[in-house]
Amino acid sequence: METSEKIAHKAHALFIRYGIRSTSMDDIATDLGISKKTIYQFYPNKDSLVEALVDKATDEHIFSCKILTANSDNAIIELYFLMLYIKELYNVLNPVVIYDLEKNHELAYKKFKDHKALFIHQTLKANIERGIKTGLYRVDFDIDVITRFFLESLGLMSDPGIFPPTNHSKIQPTEEIFACLISGIVTTMGLEVVRAYKNQRSIMLLSNYEEGPFWDD
Repeated sequence: METSEKIAHKAHALFIRYGIRSTSMDDIATDLGISKKTIYQFYPNKDSLVEALVDKATDEHIFSCKILTANSDNAIIELYFLMLYIKELYNVLNPVVIYDLEKNHELAYKKFKDHKALFIHQTLKANIERGIKTGLYRVDFDIDVITRFFLESLGLMSDPGIFPPTNHSKIQPTEEIFACLISGIVTTMGLEVVRAYKNQRSIMLLSNYEEGPFWDD
């Protein structure tokens, strides 16, 4: 791994663990066992490291989503994995990180907002349009309204303030949110596809739960 990559990797790990504001350039240098002068040879300031974090997270998200949309069998399976990839993105750009971006790193925050408003929004909208075209989703709703609803709903999944980690829940927020979203838009044919995936355990291993989610018959 090149020195610049090592610096970025360490900085990003500290940002995610402790928050951007709480992580200084001294902390990064100390953890790496190098001088700040070495860091500044590759990254002129903390802002550049923060922007690199956002760029890496969003680039990886775009790459995963493009492979998914090019290879998924249908809109339903695609939507489920889009949710998983969005959750992975928010595990990196978590609420603490986003708060720090908004308060102290304007350009990095704009990059995150643009990714959400443009790429994620368009990917979800394309999924809905695909589902309608193939008869899996209903046609009697406003696509733009539902896309925006999906967009904001998915941002809740990785927020520990809303869904604190617990060992008591047998059904994870991802499955609950997916169940809610998909049950509101599928046609009868789409519902059969959902049931088939459930029976094959291709999406959710519901047999591991003592009780299925509310969308079970």
